[in-house]
Amino acid sequence: MIGSGWLVHRQGSRPEAAVLADGRELGAAMLRRLVIGQCLVLALHLLWMPAWLVGLAISVAAWRYFELRQRLPPAGRLLRLGGVALLLGALWLQYGAMHQMEGLIGLLLGVYLLKLLETHDRRGARVVVVIGIIATGVAFLHDQGILMALGALVVLAWLLQSLNWLAGAPDARSAWGEAGWLLLYSAPLMVVLFLAFPRLGPLWNMPQMDRASTGLADEVSPGDIAQLSRSDARVFRAAFDGEEPATHDRYWRVYTLSATDGQRWFRAPPDELAATLGRSEDAFVRQGRRSPWVEEAAGAGRFRAELLLEPDSRPWLPTLGTPLATGSEQRYLVDGTLERLAAEGSRSLLRLESSGAAPANADPAGDAWNTLLPNRANPRTRALGEQLWQESGGDKHAFLAAVMAQFGESPFRYTLMPPRLNSRHRVDEFLFESRAGYCTHYASAAATLIRAAGIPARLVVGFLGGERHPDGYFTIRDYDAHAWVEVWLDGAWQRLDPTAAIAPERIELGPQAVEGSAEAFLADSPFSSLHLRELGWANHLRLRWENLEYQWQRGVIGYQREAARAFMERLGERLEAGYGWLHAQLRSAPWVAAAWLGGTVLGLAGLAWLLRLGLRQRRWRNESTMVGYLQGRLVRLGLGPVPGESPAAHLRRVAPNCGLSGSALEAVAEEYERLAYAPLNEAERRASLWRLHQAIQTIRQRLPKARYRTRQGGAAGKDVAS
Repeated sequence: MIGSGWLVHRQGSRPEAAVLADGRELGAAMLRRLVIGQCLVLALHLLWMPAWLVGLAISVAAWRYFELRQRLPPAGRLLRLGGVALLLGALWLQYGAMHQMEGLIGLLLGVYLLKLLETHDRRGARVVVVIGIIATGVAFLHDQGILMALGALVVLAWLLQSLNWLAGAPDARSAWGEAGWLLLYSAPLMVVLFLAFPRLGPLWNMPQMDRASTGLADEVSPGDIAQLSRSDARVFRAAFDGEEPATHDRYWRVYTLSATDGQRWFRAPPDELAATLGRSEDAFVRQGRRSPWVEEAAGAGRFRAELLLEPDSRPWLPTLGTPLATGSEQRYLVDGTLERLAAEGSRSLLRLESSGAAPANADPAGDAWNTLLPNRANPRTRALGEQLWQESGGDKHAFLAAVMAQFGESPFRYTLMPPRLNSRHRVDEFLFESRAGYCTHYASAAATLIRAAGIPARLVVGFLGGERHPDGYFTIRDYDAHAWVEVWLDGAWQRLDPTAAIAPERIELGPQAVEGSAEAFLADSPFSSLHLRELGWANHLRLRWENLEYQWQRGVIGYQREAARAFMERLGERLEAGYGWLHAQLRSAPWVAAAWLGGTVLGLAGLAWLLRLGLRQRRWRNESTMVGYLQGRLVRLGLGPVPGESPAAHLRRVAPNCGLSGSALEAVAEEYERLAYAPLNEAERRASLWRLHQAIQTIRQRLPKARYRTRQGGAAGKDVAS
């Protein structure tokens, strides 16, 4: 521990007074506050920003420490420019570009840290604190959760008390008290702005690096989704309005994959598909609030849900079966895929109506597209598909039953740790050699077998199941990722899930229920709270916290214009109901109504008195506020200062015009200058503040209370105290 440094106080030494004048060098106490503020601000960003920013902060603090100890010279212009150049180079290497949101935030934080190298006076210190306040607000671009909000409140309080020190607060109690008053006074305005003003959308949609809430991709090969079972990352949460789907019906579709090269399945974007087939793009995708591809009553059931989506730079949106309608305009693809119009850099709400079933509309790409297979890929699988088709006598239902039975037979097994497939004919290698796999293995093999028989089929990837919270909503995570098949049968697409034949427990209970999954499940999330689900009290705390965070995101972060309008309508209804009740009471029980009115008036009067008392107490916090109050009284008497006049010079100039108050004004001017410029210890400062307070109280009693006068500049006139 450094006994005489500026990071800690020496035992028994008094705290160094705040900066007293622009241009006077900062002392150790103020530098320490600035460094602590930088550390707190940096902590808000640390999970999302490069760790080397911590090294930069330590380097800057160390330089200022040794500079204060006179072991290093002040940082010159060359050193500061070199620091900026290194910062830009490091950010370029980290992100590859500077126009992305992460790079811009990194630049702001780096400049904030480097600014301390050239901060030697009060003006520079204020700039550092103001940049810190901006960086605190920017932290909400990373996350808007409860912990971030609480952390930002703590940081803001520290920065405000630092500003109070710079403004001349005599001690820590005064600085923190002033910061508390500022936060308290701003709270009503914050609530009004939150309830009445719409969100500023463009601020939260800055260009940013690709960011995915899930590892689910728009192309898969056997084994890809198995890796997602190792992660507990949350993808979205869904709350249903009315009927909830059963566990085995919670198929959340994300991508429809209709193209294959024999090793992987991938989606064909509408523009590319339209160009390939010589069709209009409108035949494959349209924009609106309701799907143009299906009738409103189509589908096996109708579900209404509100989805709270995690941030994602990709356009996909999950839907329970076929999307029918949304609360805002989206892109509806003919294959049942739903896409947002723009990437979301923060959590967002989606109101969704869906059928719960596979799409009933035909694919304009035609049967030829949905039966296409590479000529030389997976020959044994194609031969098996043709054989099963012949054995079924050309009956599609019998053929599909034979395909499902093929997977239900030994030695096929379902595992979260499938062996790697390395050959060109991966489906062949899986069906005839390894025979162990995850949902993508079985779905890829089934789709290939079905297409080999000339039946249109495609792969669908998304999520299956989800954890139902006791408060009624579902949480879908990475490990719920799943793949299945859709087959064109009887004039509509039908869902076919080979996983149900080989591992029905995966459908009903989730991937953690698969035999032998303990080692692989959540292997990439060793500290996940989900490992404690079997421990009753720990799981209860986890669920309570998740519900609190969900309500925060839904009710506070997701508060939109519709919610504001509904709130104002409810407020109007309650005011109208209250007025009706009061009117009725005045007719039937006037004494009760009078008691209510009296109590309300007394309560409001007491609140106003407490507020006025607090405002009056603030006037005596330090010499600046006390003298500022006194100058305001003199202005109202027509004895205001002239341009460029200091407070002490102003008081001395008007003292001869104030009769009995003149000597007290001279005393105020003397004490003010003593407090501002003399090297006082703590006891001397308190004594001087007390004398200043007493002199101003004497002047208050002697000066008359007058309205604003027309005299300017404190021109000499008759004695205002006479």
